[in-house]
Amino acid sequence: MLNYAQINQQRLKAFSASDIRIDKKWNYKKLTLDVFLDLSNWWAAKNEAYPNYSFERDLTTGTFITTDGQPINRDGSNGIPLILKNTDATVLPTIGFIVEF
Repeated sequence: MLNYAQINQQRLKAFSASDIRIDKKWNYKKLTLDVFLDLSNWWAAKNEAYPNYSFERDLTTGTFITTDGQPINRDGSNGIPLILKNTDATVLPTIGFIVEF
């Protein structure tokens, strides 16, 4: 859960990223066709992001584990909190085309 009372008080660590794009363009009389391949974070740098908040789950059934053994309450008061770190290295490929008239 985000704490808006601490805006600009805490910061994420510095990050690095690099993108690469290869494209080919064909020019015709009345249009231009551009085909491209774009890789975001192509070297798979691990960058820290805001952590996600969830509740612990039973690995066999996938249901939430609670402190009282009952189904989880709507407000989550009987759930066991779990902080999920978000430091995955995600490489995002994009294939596309652009047509200009």
